[in-house]
Amino acid sequence: MNDNTTIDLAPATLEPPAVLIVDDMPANLSVVVESLEGQGFRVLVALDGLEALERAAFSQPDLILLDVKMPGIDGYETCRRLKSNSETSDIPVIFMTSMSATADVIEGLAAGGVDYVTKPIRVDEVVARIGTHLALRTLQQQLLTRNMQLQHEIAAREKTQKALSDARDELEARVAQRTEELARANVSLNLEIVERRGVEARLKESEARFRAIVETSPVPLCITSMPEGDILYMNQPLRELFALDTTQPMLGNIIDLYASPKERGQLVCHLRDEGSLRNVELSFRRPDGTSFWAVANARVATYGDVPAIYVGLYDITARRKADEKLRASEASLANAQRLARLGDWAWDRDSGLTHWSTELYRILGLEPLVVKPCYSTYLALVHPDDRATVRRAVRVLLSKGQAFGIDHRVTSPDGTTRIVRLQAELVDAREGQSWGIVGTVQDITERKRTEEELLASREQLRELSAYLEAIREEERRRIALEIHDELGQLLTALKMDVALLKMRVVADAEATRKIDDIRELVEKTIWMVRNVASHLRPAALNFGIVSALEWLAEDFSRRNGMPCQLVVRGGEPTLADAHATAVFRIVQESLTNVSRHAGASRVAVTLVSTDLALDLRVSDDGQGFDLESAQGGYSYGLLGMSERARLIGGTLQVDSAPGAGTMVSINLPLDSGREQ
Repeated sequence: MNDNTTIDLAPATLEPPAVLIVDDMPANLSVVVESLEGQGFRVLVALDGLEALERAAFSQPDLILLDVKMPGIDGYETCRRLKSNSETSDIPVIFMTSMSATADVIEGLAAGGVDYVTKPIRVDEVVARIGTHLALRTLQQQLLTRNMQLQHEIAAREKTQKALSDARDELEARVAQRTEELARANVSLNLEIVERRGVEARLKESEARFRAIVETSPVPLCITSMPEGDILYMNQPLRELFALDTTQPMLGNIIDLYASPKERGQLVCHLRDEGSLRNVELSFRRPDGTSFWAVANARVATYGDVPAIYVGLYDITARRKADEKLRASEASLANAQRLARLGDWAWDRDSGLTHWSTELYRILGLEPLVVKPCYSTYLALVHPDDRATVRRAVRVLLSKGQAFGIDHRVTSPDGTTRIVRLQAELVDAREGQSWGIVGTVQDITERKRTEEELLASREQLRELSAYLEAIREEERRRIALEIHDELGQLLTALKMDVALLKMRVVADAEATRKIDDIRELVEKTIWMVRNVASHLRPAALNFGIVSALEWLAEDFSRRNGMPCQLVVRGGEPTLADAHATAVFRIVQESLTNVSRHAGASRVAVTLVSTDLALDLRVSDDGQGFDLESAQGGYSYGLLGMSERARLIGGTLQVDSAPGAGTMVSINLPLDSGREQ
């Protein structure tokens, strides 16, 4: 868009202005309608406010004559709704009413009306006011259109100015770039001129420079005659390598420095045929008798028009010693693998090669030079029942990079079955290493056998423990029954006899006091007998675990002066006597720990019973403890509770932290503890 862009302000259509008359009795306005139509207006009629809203939104009239008093919503509300709608808000509204009070006029104007005419309608006045407001609306629309045109012109000018600014910036950048290119070209030409001027000087200095390089090179260099071996030239590093006296100009013969002079004759023959040799390891001997190893590189050339051998040496004595140490280390590693029955393997993705150690071949019962190491060979030796596990672990390693360690069986060609531990992990392509897999295979047959024996021994100990616990509970039940039945009956009889005796010695006050003391002592003894019998085995256990827990909670609160709340959800679970006793003992031990160590102010025992399982929780608000430290030590109480839960097929979990209280949770599947 350029600066001459204009917007057409002429009306979009040639249709006459539309006037919407809203009155519940339009017949009263027939004169107005005829006058408006005679003036060239297009007249629309609505009978109430709702119809006026619909017709105004649909027909978009240029002006609305709105009666105030109408059925339904009145004119004021209709005007408010017209003004609240974005499609009809700019349509001028002239109220028609017989109410001419100032308050009515103000309310009409506040509702959004632009004018107010009173009934009876004066046609000339209405037509004049309609013309005035239509002209005002036209001027307003033209003003809005002109504002839009000005905004478009401003935007176009800003766009043009930005384009001119961008063009100026681009031109300046091109000028700067061209200037820089010319400067670089000038510098390049100057450098080329300087370089060409220096070529002749460098050529003249070349011979002297190379001589200086040879003299100062850290590589031992020498020139010998061919085939005699007389040393024609040697630099200082070669003198130092052979520990020669630097003050003596005598050079001697290179043959005297070979540990085996025959090697020199073989090298000369090779040089006569090939003209050069590379990276040949040779042993030399110094004049003082010490020897060393060096890598020799040689080439046949001339020296003063005489055939000669140019030789460069590199001392590899340290590397040879390192190789010897490496071989010793490899031998030590092989011995360690043999003693640990541990073989290693590796697979390189780039080369596709697989490496197996000697010990791995021995574990698998294979010959190193006969069988080629590869994944398929190993998988063929895996026991058929374990191959799927091995394949799955390898797939996870390759797809997710997750290292693994699995135990499986392998069968050697001779039929021997071993249990091995296979471990593997990915090697990333870092520091020059190729991407691949490394791993180990350890023969754990003996260890597995030992573990199975330990597991069997542990199970036997657990069975013995369960048997002893059952005997102990049975003995407690028997003792409690005997104390309750035998001793309880005797004490009750003694109490009755004391009562009869008191009735016979009523006259003797001293004897009566003594009998009262005896009766009180008998009652205390009866209470102690009942208490001992209850702690050996509560009689409430005979009526179900809920009754036993109610007695235990009440007894705990009475003894410790601490509230112990019992919450039961789901009713009385049906448990075998052994299972109910075990659950009771776990809760009893938990409450004992609370009273001794927790420092709590309240305890809660929650029993939740469903058709499938029984959940029991003992929680307190005490000081708590570090669970890891307790499990790392000799916490026989926690161990005993866990073992009781395990013996009845349940699980026990302890949650605690310093300062956060403790919760002991028991989960028991009811199928394992229900009476059969």
